[in-house]
Amino acid sequence: MEVAETTQRRTSTRATAGLVVGTWGGSAAAAGTALGLCAATGSPWPAAVLPVLGGALAVAPLSGLATAAAAAPLAGATVVVALAAIGSGDLEAAAGLGAALVVGALVAVVVLLVRRRTASQLEAALQLADAVSVVDESTGCYNANGLDLLARHVLGAARRSSGAMHASLVQLGDLEPVRELGGPEAVAEVVGGVADALRSSTRGADVVGRWADDLFVVLGPGTGTTPAELERRLRVRLLGSPDAPLVRWACSLTVGSGLLEPWDSGGLAELVGRAEQDLALRRALRAPSAVEPVRSRPSRRSEDQPGSIG
Repeated sequence: MEVAETTQRRTSTRATAGLVVGTWGGSAAAAGTALGLCAATGSPWPAAVLPVLGGALAVAPLSGLATAAAAAPLAGATVVVALAAIGSGDLEAAAGLGAALVVGALVAVVVLLVRRRTASQLEAALQLADAVSVVDESTGCYNANGLDLLARHVLGAARRSSGAMHASLVQLGDLEPVRELGGPEAVAEVVGGVADALRSSTRGADVVGRWADDLFVVLGPGTGTTPAELERRLRVRLLGSPDAPLVRWACSLTVGSGLLEPWDSGGLAELVGRAEQDLALRRALRAPSAVEPVRSRPSRRSEDQPGSIG
């Protein structure tokens, strides 16, 4: 997700800059051509097309300021020709150019207002889509919305059968140094690798979701897998091959768990809160299931250097 967003942002910036420069250059060329025709023919009327071109620029996917900057050469050329017509006593031509300039400006304003309204509606639609989305695009896991919906179903089924419901929190540490050393691509590699390992290390009845940027949740009926066992399974998956993400990048991994007994009240928030307390305790005490070697700064591992998870 972060890699895709960075690439898309760079591509969009380049495309916008190229469009602004190209549009401004095109309008300047049109203005120069019209001025040349006016000078060659001795008539101001070739400049009458410039306000029309200025109004047409409003349909380009530019901001209002960029559109105004692109249309500036056209408007400036029209004003110059109109002033020259006034100076030569051709008031009719000057009035016609002024009217064309006003019409072009009005068309541009109307088009810009319509575009702004459409952009606002699109932004609102995208926000609504994000609000109702249940999948984290970067990992394919459920997001917080999806976890909330599924947790209600799992908890309802567990309580109907007088069973418990568990949650395991898996937290990645030292991601910021990884971002500094390898960029968003390295972070996406580590996060995606942990998501794949979790899906392969949990039961079919469990639900894997991404709760935050560096935090995953495993929900399911029953008491679930102990933190030590879940971390052992993740170690096998994440350190089992030379190209595994946590072999190449030194990140810590901590697992905590929480449980809702059949007689406990509350839902997902209560369950995750208990798991967060256990996670914080394990990190503070450096429990056997969450031992982290002391290192001042994670670094990229070489391909032949054995890796470990803190």
